[in-house]
Amino acid sequence: MKRFTLFFIAFTLLSALTYSQFNWQWKHPYPQGNTLRYVKIFSATEWVAVGYGNTFMRTTNGGANWFVTSDAAGIRANTQISLYTAWFFNVNTGLVAGSSGNIWRTSNGGLNWDSIGTSSTGTLYGIHFIDANTGFIGGTSGTVLKTTNAGVTFTSLSTGGTQSIYNIFALNNRIYCPLSSGGIVLTSYDGGTTWFNDSTGASFTMYDACFKDSLNGMVAGSSTIVRVTSNAGLSWNSLTTGLPSSTFYGVEYRSGAHYLVGNSFYIFRSTNDGVSWDSVSFNATQYYTSTHYAVDRNGSNMIIGGAFGLLNTSTNAGTNWTAHNYLGYSSTLNDIWCDNMNGKVIAVGSASPTPFLYSSNGGNTWIYDIGNGITNAVYGLKMINSNTGYASGSSGKMFKTTNGGANWDSVSFVGATSTLYCPDFIDANTGWASGSSGTVYKTTNGGLNWALQTTGITSTLYRIDMVDANTGYIIGSSGAVRKTTDGGTSWVAQVSNYSSTLYWIQMQNATSGYLVGIGGTLRRTTNGGTNWDTVMTPVSASQYSISFTSMNTGYVVGAAGYTFRTSNGGADWQIRNSGSSTINAVYAKGYDSAWIACSGAGIMKMYSTLVGGITWSNEVPSGYYLGQNYPNPFNPTTTIKFAIPKAGKVTLKVYDVVGREVEMLFNEVPFNAGTILYDFDGTNLASGVYFYSLFVDNSMIDTKKMILVK
Repeated sequence: MKRFTLFFIAFTLLSALTYSQFNWQWKHPYPQGNTLRYVKIFSATEWVAVGYGNTFMRTTNGGANWFVTSDAAGIRANTQISLYTAWFFNVNTGLVAGSSGNIWRTSNGGLNWDSIGTSSTGTLYGIHFIDANTGFIGGTSGTVLKTTNAGVTFTSLSTGGTQSIYNIFALNNRIYCPLSSGGIVLTSYDGGTTWFNDSTGASFTMYDACFKDSLNGMVAGSSTIVRVTSNAGLSWNSLTTGLPSSTFYGVEYRSGAHYLVGNSFYIFRSTNDGVSWDSVSFNATQYYTSTHYAVDRNGSNMIIGGAFGLLNTSTNAGTNWTAHNYLGYSSTLNDIWCDNMNGKVIAVGSASPTPFLYSSNGGNTWIYDIGNGITNAVYGLKMINSNTGYASGSSGKMFKTTNGGANWDSVSFVGATSTLYCPDFIDANTGWASGSSGTVYKTTNGGLNWALQTTGITSTLYRIDMVDANTGYIIGSSGAVRKTTDGGTSWVAQVSNYSSTLYWIQMQNATSGYLVGIGGTLRRTTNGGTNWDTVMTPVSASQYSISFTSMNTGYVVGAAGYTFRTSNGGADWQIRNSGSSTINAVYAKGYDSAWIACSGAGIMKMYSTLVGGITWSNEVPSGYYLGQNYPNPFNPTTTIKFAIPKAGKVTLKVYDVVGREVEMLFNEVPFNAGTILYDFDGTNLASGVYFYSLFVDNSMIDTKKMILVK
């Protein structure tokens, strides 16, 4: 990660809107923050991009407005699918593929996606078409797939290879596949019938290949490797590029020039087949920059994309650039708070450049130099009211604001050297902080002095929640739960029925509240911690944060981008794919209003009513069950109900009358036992008869028929 000039900066985003099929809206970075692995520019105003977290994004007006979805690989409960590659014929029609081994196709600009069934189960890394109908896809274990009908169906070619193919380039009957080790290009000269391992003379990973004509080509990879051929790949020659040490992930030939992109934070360009290179700088347009994975050029229009959703375009062949991703902070965010959904928002995290992000207008603009000069990571945030609050972090540091987060001052903390993960205050003067080595400190004078309390714990305490001046709880490693009824003078062990790390506790009052941690098990007490009952959540992924506005209404978030919310105390959960990866904190203002803070500097906002989607309930059946969709016939939406009696990996597919897979609704999602309602949208399908099948742990449970009438 490279950071440029540090100064007060607040990007105004009010003129640009993000349109999303999901209700989590990216607020930082903007318009989204997942790594982009494929970009395509059709004109000065029409572009598409594809990346991790099922991300697809499209603009038809030069970035003034965006369609952004985390549904490019089908509606998901989580974000575990990463899209590594795509091929778009125009701004509306194209294919995406990635970590699931499946392929998805859209013909309406990403509004709907058809699942393309294949025999592949590994990751697919590269797509290349030689004309409007014939194309190839490469992936793990030497996988090469071929289509002759524009990606409607694919067949597998036998390559005999075992290495991963990181990209693919096809030219008439010649297919070139850069491999994951040994500097090898797996090559076919007869359309995929026979294959050869052609050595480039390097011993490193090759990431990409391209040819400008039938004879002259270039491959690039790790350790600044660039090789060229002038005889269609029969032999490869080394180039002394003079380029800085880098891994090159993409090489393209466009408009008489070769372009290289990678982790050097520049684009490199050669107009003489790699004999010499110059750098095309776009750095001034981005506050931060990082690794770039993809570049494309169409006439004088250029686009480049990469980590953190970085996206830049040029309309004059790279002389000037415009940034379309506003990344002002690059580190993991650990906690978040808002005054109201359109007002002040504070997020805290690692110290790069400072541990504080601040918005005064609901995330439309951000200030990145709050707490300038503070080099400590901040893990916890507690606002007592809209003006006064505390934040705690590494090296026993505590910080205080009295103006709603616009400024932070250091608070004296004599004797504390351990990491402080969580502050909690009941008023401006009386507060506590918990941290590593089982430490809890207390102040009664607004942080001027602190007293160490005895907890009886030597492991890390991640969260403290004080209900009032006397009653409170601490949680941490190995399922540790302690309770105090005398302001922390003594802490009494509680039985949580939990042996793994606990990350978050939230009490609604002295007797009732929730806690959660590794393994995804939510616990609830209604008798002051004497008993903690299990509240099942849809998926047993680790959960890192909860936020309940009452004992009935709240959010649970955690690993793999899962977000669950309930309005009836966990009897039913609505599932939403956030579009991010790990979510470290959630702060809810109501059932339809919440903020989340994520790894990778992501901040997202939910501020609208959810409609449809996926709902899980803890109604456990006696056996596996797949219900008849309702209504049936339908146009264009219907609900599919199924239930599983024990935890399992669920797959739900839709087929047409000839048995061709047309939709992948779930792909081995690890649901807990319960009943699931899925709102299926058949907008992108033609009228007709379809079948949907439920699989659990790779075993078919049942198949039902449904009829779409338009």
